[in-house]
Amino acid sequence: MRPRTTLARAQSGRELDPARRRFIDDLGHLYARYGLSVTFGRAFALLLLSDQPTSLEDLATKLEVSKSAVSVAARELERVGVARRLTTPGSRRVLYEANDDLAPLFQGMFARVRLSLPVFQTAELLASPGRATRRLRELVELHEFWLMEAEGVLERWRQRSRRSNR
Repeated sequence: MRPRTTLARAQSGRELDPARRRFIDDLGHLYARYGLSVTFGRAFALLLLSDQPTSLEDLATKLEVSKSAVSVAARELERVGVARRLTTPGSRRVLYEANDDLAPLFQGMFARVRLSLPVFQTAELLASPGRATRRLRELVELHEFWLMEAEGVLERWRQRSRRSNR
């Protein structure tokens, strides 16, 4: 992708204002802390801010990254359930939009906690008696508590969301 000047971006109507740019960059760096690419977080942020579906070309231009990088991020966003791919019969153009139901973000977090629990339960049996065992017991109990509360949180959210959408 050839670099575009600020003037060219502004003239094309694709320049992001500083507050939006800051949010996009902040979300990108937040997701990077958790092992995802900065582009994943930045693309997600841009889709969250957009009312209309956005093409890969527009995502790449607005984020000032290559189309291939944004394509990988968009597929990953689709895979985790926070974005959806839209196509038109007879057209090769692909559009993406953020899902309106973002509960999969939390379901993914809960799944990681669920998968971690048996690992910590095994470690608890292997730990030296004393502080290590107590530390791991508390970690297991925290994970069990988190999982018990998680389902309730999502159910209460769904009920609240249904009431507010009436």
